Amino acid sequence: MFLGAFLVLVPLAFRNTFVAYLIWGWTGLIAIENYLYGFMAPVRLNFIFALITFLMILFKKDTERGTMKANPTLVLLILFLIQGSLTAIFAYDDNSLNWGLYDRFWKELAFALLMPLVVVKRYRIHVFVLVMCLGMGFHGLIDGLKFFSSGGAHLVAGFRKFGDNNHFAVMLVMAVPLLLYMASYSKSRWLRLASLAVAITTIAAVIGTHSRGGFVSMAAVGLWLILTSRKKLPALTVFIVGVVFVVAIAPASWTQRMETIQEAGQDTSFMSRVEAWQVSSAIALHNPVLGGGFHAVATQPVWDRFRGQKGLLGFIDTGLESQIFRAAHSVYFEVLGDMGFLGFLIFMGLLFNALKNSVQISRMARQGGPELEWALDLSRSLAATIFAFLVGGLAVSIAYTEFIYMAVMLMEILRQEVKRALIEQQESIKNHSMQPAPVVHN
Repeated sequence: MFLGAFLVLVPLAFRNTFVAYLIWGWTGLIAIENYLYGFMAPVRLNFIFALITFLMILFKKDTERGTMKANPTLVLLILFLIQGSLTAIFAYDDNSLNWGLYDRFWKELAFALLMPLVVVKRYRIHVFVLVMCLGMGFHGLIDGLKFFSSGGAHLVAGFRKFGDNNHFAVMLVMAVPLLLYMASYSKSRWLRLASLAVAITTIAAVIGTHSRGGFVSMAAVGLWLILTSRKKLPALTVFIVGVVFVVAIAPASWTQRMETIQEAGQDTSFMSRVEAWQVSSAIALHNPVLGGGFHAVATQPVWDRFRGQKGLLGFIDTGLESQIFRAAHSVYFEVLGDMGFLGFLIFMGLLFNALKNSVQISRMARQGGPELEWALDLSRSLAATIFAFLVGGLAVSIAYTEFIYMAVMLMEILRQEVKRALIEQQESIKNHSMQPAPVVHN
């Protein structure tokens, strides 16, 4: 079936750079290779559409080609790519995961860096958000429907590309704000209803993961949307309805799992995360400029080298000294251990610059009046996605997921589009005011 779709998508990609770029991003988010089998399984679809996109950009096959203007987001992404490259080159020799993750890392950042060349104007921004929803929303839809059809018994175990249930839960929460945006701004009534339905089933999938981090992230995003909404009373009503909905469909096992959040200090699972944070920060202290390489803490030789060291968290006694390596269990300690303090500062600068862009967009969009309300709401949805990453990332290691870099760069593009639209508005008003008044004859 997908072979037939592939034979249609390839000619479409060669006709338009933007279409090629969209398919490249969609195949990455949906991780289509994990669903194919037989003779289609080894076909590198994501690579094929990436190559087509590069060729189309190289030969300038786009009538609405954008420009690569220097801005803080672009500079920080380039610095992060350079830092990651140096980290990979000078990583510990016995870090077996280093080059595999770096290969994914540079491709994700390359995708984000090319975005200003192809995602221009409001309709392309809107279509790109739709593709982000089609990519991540697909996973939420599938597992959410399984959750409903099983009466809440289905346990969402995660996805190979995105990690275990905890990683997957936070990834799904990140998609919900954009699905809600599509439910508000899609022109088609059916697409609005479909987006809302997928958002609801995605929330059900998050519940199905039984992830405490996913629950905290989901609650934080709900509160964020209320605080930043232009219509707080309807937003609060939706949030309360959402809470009732979650309580109504959640199985007893989920409720019992969430109740253990308040017992984190006595929870071995949580303390094992703290142990991983200690080891990650110890790696950073030993290699402050470049770190230990990608996923250094998750390799046995590196773990053995730093096992038992407290790093920056010496004031916490975990009572553990595990013999087997652990994942970083935090985007912050993940980047800190992988890329050192320099990489960590660039990473945090990238995220907070995106939130700063959201504030600037809000300020400019208000000046533009009703015509720019869409941009105001989209900036708040993207900010909610980034906030979900910041909160959920406290306990899961998903620092190198492409979804966050898509959101960060899209925020920058949105800021530039609002700025352009505002200048056009002001010029239009100026030109109108300079027109001579009509002569009235008595």
